[in-house]
Amino acid sequence: MKSVYLVSNVLNGGKTYVEYLQPILNSLRDQYDCTVLQTDKVGISKYEAEQILNYPVEEVELEFILTLKSKVIFSNDASIGRLLDVSNFGVYVAHGNVGMPTQDRYYYSAWMSFWDAIVSSSRSSFDLVKTGLGLYRRERRASLIAPIGELWRSDLRATSAVSVLPVKVPAMFEHPQEQVRTLGEYVIGLLPTQLGICPNGANLYENLEVVINAVKLQIPNASFILRPYMTDREHPLVMDICRQLSQCAWISIDETEKSSKEFYSQCDTVITDASTGGVSFMLSTCKLPIYYVPATSESNPIIQSWLEQMDGLLPIAKNSDELKDMALGFTLLTSEQKYFIYKKFYESEYSGLHHPDEVFRDLVEKEHESVFCQFVIDSYGAINQRQTRPSESLAQ
Repeated sequence: MKSVYLVSNVLNGGKTYVEYLQPILNSLRDQYDCTVLQTDKVGISKYEAEQILNYPVEEVELEFILTLKSKVIFSNDASIGRLLDVSNFGVYVAHGNVGMPTQDRYYYSAWMSFWDAIVSSSRSSFDLVKTGLGLYRRERRASLIAPIGELWRSDLRATSAVSVLPVKVPAMFEHPQEQVRTLGEYVIGLLPTQLGICPNGANLYENLEVVINAVKLQIPNASFILRPYMTDREHPLVMDICRQLSQCAWISIDETEKSSKEFYSQCDTVITDASTGGVSFMLSTCKLPIYYVPATSESNPIIQSWLEQMDGLLPIAKNSDELKDMALGFTLLTSEQKYFIYKKFYESEYSGLHHPDEVFRDLVEKEHESVFCQFVIDSYGAINQRQTRPSESLAQ
């Protein structure tokens, strides 16, 4: 029986990130010898992780990862790839259910380039991974990027990009969902992504005054819940903003460690800058998010590509006037109209993709030869499509 290791290592990561391991574990635990490892970097206890996964969890130091040889290793944290021995087959499960408009022109390939396979839960993320990884490796080969210090495996390797149905929300709603709301209440979640993800001027914290005033002008009875990114809660800037906002009776700060799903259930809509949580909110509730992506002076191929991908699929406001129109318009939409937007997005991003269970099992069994390893970014950054038999054809 093959040994499979699942590693949880997201810095200060809570329940939301452990939940990325749950579908992997559930699909493999009956057929393979599965071990779940959790490092001291995460934000929840061993007991809490075991309750979420309903499975034993071993707490280890990062050094333990270095000792693993000839295993299949899944992780919810890209940085683990740098620690893997070359004999292992490593699969990184990317976060979120959509690509991100990030300022990193390599789409975090400095972290992801060490993996043998990268599983992403959308076509847009799949495309951005391929684009970023290809550019990163071409520029590494051209010595435009300095090599990283002593490592156990090379970042110039063959990496398969694999797209699947959303790892945490695989099924689509088959009909409109009733939107239950207390009369006279309208709750808006403010969901900034991690500091440093967005270019200067585009982070939600920098635009909170514009965002809140624009919404309040259109929806006077609106209340807000700010949910800071977990690693930013003690950042001086974020702490100061939270202190100021908490003085308003109609703004609350989510300082709990509850899962994202609990936060989503409180909100009628969510406004974010780049967080994949905006789409996760829509997939979990059939309610609509707003992405506030103001234009900046910086030219960025990843952001431009994302805007083109999402044009006509996601509600994206590029200035306060567009935000005002969207915020008011959302309050007037029927459940059927929201469902139409939700379904259009879902079908565009996920139709024809495979359920994660069959993908995870095939990756464990066949590794590099898996039928799902169809698109390979080689060590020079070239993107190659494997020839497959007609019966193996995949909808990527």
